[in-house]
Amino acid sequence: MKTNKFFFTAFGFIAGMVCGISMIGILAFKNGQTNSDPTPGVTPIAASDAHNYCKNFQSGAVPLNLVIKGFSIDKSQLDAMNNIIRENPALTGFRIYLGKDNTAKKIGIVVGVDNAGLDAVKNTIYNTDAKNLSPCPPICDNNSPIFLN
Repeated sequence: MKTNKFFFTAFGFIAGMVCGISMIGILAFKNGQTNSDPTPGVTPIAASDAHNYCKNFQSGAVPLNLVIKGFSIDKSQLDAMNNIIRENPALTGFRIYLGKDNTAKKIGIVVGVDNAGLDAVKNTIYNTDAKNLSPCPPICDNNSPIFLN
């Protein structure tokens, strides 16, 4: 009887270890996000729509004659950049163009940039919310210790 008790205890322990290691292996090698649902406020668009949205913005843009200190982007642009880099990890950067959609809503158009510095328009281009998308100035943190003396 002691042999059977030892056998079942050892067998249970080994079976538990195998199951635990298997689960760790499965979870460790799971391939990133499996949810391909678009992020709210981040919509794929065609290059022709991006072109029209940029033209809409530029037709009413006020010239900026100040030195640009920085640029403010929304989380939606970051989400779009993450989507683009998952699609093509070989890209070296991103551009965010300012635009206005057909309802005159301010948008950001996010596109990947290849190693030659060209827009990667064969990849997905995203239309994003742009509530805070702007160069600084005019949208700046004037009390930031980065610029205060």
